[in-house]
Amino acid sequence: MELTEKELRVRKELTKLYPQLLINARKTCGTAFEKHGLDIISVAVEFFLKKPIDVQIEAIENNKMENFITFIMSSQLKSGTSHYYTHYRKFHEKQREFFPNYNYGDSYISFTKPFEEEDNLALECLKHHISELDPYNKMLAEEHFMQGENITKISKKYNINYGHIKRDKDLLVKKLKRKCQHFL
Repeated sequence: MELTEKELRVRKELTKLYPQLLINARKTCGTAFEKHGLDIISVAVEFFLKKPIDVQIEAIENNKMENFITFIMSSQLKSGTSHYYTHYRKFHEKQREFFPNYNYGDSYISFTKPFEEEDNLALECLKHHISELDPYNKMLAEEHFMQGENITKISKKYNINYGHIKRDKDLLVKKLKRKCQHFL
């Protein structure tokens, strides 16, 4: 296929304009440039080249070719029903995320959480040292840390001053951290 003189001129102008189109695509796509940038340029240039040759030449002569192609990039990227969305983005957006701890069956390997064994050792250490505490601190640790009760409810339940429980809880946390620091 032989290109006409007008088509050769359009190709030459596109070649000169390409570095600026890269910059415009980077600004249009933002952080998604690595994912969409070069594809959106190719779609926009393709749409521009599908226009009648007289429209292309008019855009070049009026110095509007860059604006024209950048506008096409912007509208194609932002639309949810555009050619670009249908043929490029839709597939990637509709893909489901892979969850590492989900049982996908025998054909997929699922790994346990890293340091799971160390977490169990830390919990065993805390339980051991809580069992050796005096009754008041043991009650505080059981109610607050193990059962998740807040200090206000504990204060009302045992009729103990909120400030004292808060102070004792903070001291208990420091004490237990010091005793089990090699696991935490």
